Amino acid sequence: MLKSFAWLPESGLLRDPRPADFARIIEGPQAVLWVDIERGTPEDFAILRQPFGIHPVAIEECRDYTPLPKIEDFGAYVLVILHRVQFDEKTREAALREIDFVVGRNWIITVRQDSSTSVDEVQRKLKSQPDLLREGPGRLLAEIVDVLTSKYFPMVEFLEREVDLLEEGMLQRRYEEDPFGRILALRRTVVALRRTLVPQREVIHRLGREEIKLVSGNAALRLRTTHDELYWILTELEIHRELLTSAFEGHAAMTSNRLAELSNRMNAVMERLSRFATVFMPLSLIAGIYGMNFVHMPELHWKFGYPAVLTLIATLGIWLSRYFARAIPAPLLPPEVSSRRVMTKVWKRPLAGPPPAGEK
Repeated sequence: MLKSFAWLPESGLLRDPRPADFARIIEGPQAVLWVDIERGTPEDFAILRQPFGIHPVAIEECRDYTPLPKIEDFGAYVLVILHRVQFDEKTREAALREIDFVVGRNWIITVRQDSSTSVDEVQRKLKSQPDLLREGPGRLLAEIVDVLTSKYFPMVEFLEREVDLLEEGMLQRRYEEDPFGRILALRRTVVALRRTLVPQREVIHRLGREEIKLVSGNAALRLRTTHDELYWILTELEIHRELLTSAFEGHAAMTSNRLAELSNRMNAVMERLSRFATVFMPLSLIAGIYGMNFVHMPELHWKFGYPAVLTLIATLGIWLSRYFARAIPAPLLPPEVSSRRVMTKVWKRPLAGPPPAGEK
């Protein structure tokens, strides 16, 4: 789908001029033309050859997906490739989409493979502020880039809320979903955003420094402001990346502590069972010997045989119980002391200096 806008000195803003009139419009010294191609067809891309004279390599760049933002100066025009974010807070999914700009002396072409709220917003704004187009293609480029960059702010705010929820859930041990999976998903999102925004910041920085003669004046000033906003976004993403890394390591440590606690409790249970088994083994042996049904057993006809065996069993059981109680020391960390209480006590200590009074 192709949309076009033109600003002519004699008639002002003109909507949807015919492609056959593009050559006449850009020949005017004060006219400005904007051509927007959405989900372009071969016929739409053919317009880029004539009358604009765009190189086939640049057309191929616009048609295909480019993984990283970049800028190419072709002399009479410049090709700018940027990435925009599409974020759905309901599904918590973010996708990066490409948008291409071809900027000439008095014309600009935008190419996108799907709908873009940034471009649509500028088109609606153009109806009430036609001066955006009258000031030249550079000013229009700066306006679209500024709106495009502002779409990253909701994504940064979403990441901040998610990190806060993860930290709160880790401290209170309340998880609505697998924390490991959520942390890894958020880290992948942050890494993907940084991978595309770092080169995109460099592209906007070059445009703002007026390295490209086609973008200067108020347009370059607006792009420098956008560059500062993008710098803040990257700083926030770096902070979130470090927080997610710390959350991942903290959750792994807490999981390891819980497993160690379960292991200690299991060892304590096995130790108690072993003590009981060891105590009752000789007692069972004695009871088994005198429980045999042989006829010739001298102790069976002894008057004091029964109380003597009971006394022997009781004495041996008491002695073994007291022996194990003295010989086997208590565990270093009792099972009732949880790792969470220990970690909380450590976290509450100051980063430097002696521990608070009363704490050893």
